[in-house]
Amino acid sequence: MREHSSATRRYEDDSIEVFFDVNRPPSRLIIVGAVHIADALIHFARPLGYKTYLVDPRTAFATPERFPHVDAMVHAWGDEALPQIGLNSETAVVVITHDPKLDDPALKVALPSPAFYVGALGSPKTHAQRVERLLGEGLAPEHLNRLHAPIGLDIGGRTPAEIALSIIAEIVAVHNDVQLGERLPVSG
Repeated sequence: MREHSSATRRYEDDSIEVFFDVNRPPSRLIIVGAVHIADALIHFARPLGYKTYLVDPRTAFATPERFPHVDAMVHAWGDEALPQIGLNSETAVVVITHDPKLDDPALKVALPSPAFYVGALGSPKTHAQRVERLLGEGLAPEHLNRLHAPIGLDIGGRTPAEIALSIIAEIVAVHNDVQLGERLPVSG
């Protein structure tokens, strides 16, 4: 049964009737990195029903003035914040700083988690370097194979809004179990 649906089922020769009402927990988008793409991601995610979190230890960047529409702002490193927020099967995590000091610790927590989507911004070259670092730090290849990178659907996006649209589109597709094209393989 799909989310927000209900149905009645009869069991054991129609002697038992059970009513099912399916309500998943709210979907959440956790954005690691208070960068220009984050605001556009927040604007796309909220109308789709996602509760949005912005995680960044840099208080000069992660401010209510820059991100007035985010549901929750967490001034902490990703590896500290993600366990506090809690990752479940209705959580998407995106890391978008281009800074391994911020991105990698968050990925090491998010990839083995039950989050339905984990993505990282960067070129194929950046992704290859990221994979090498994370494998070297002991992250299992099967966890790295969950990583959507380069993040987003290839729509030729150049502006922050276009890049955010491609990311949200990929998140929605994965959440709806749509089969996407091949991702970059992980060796190890």
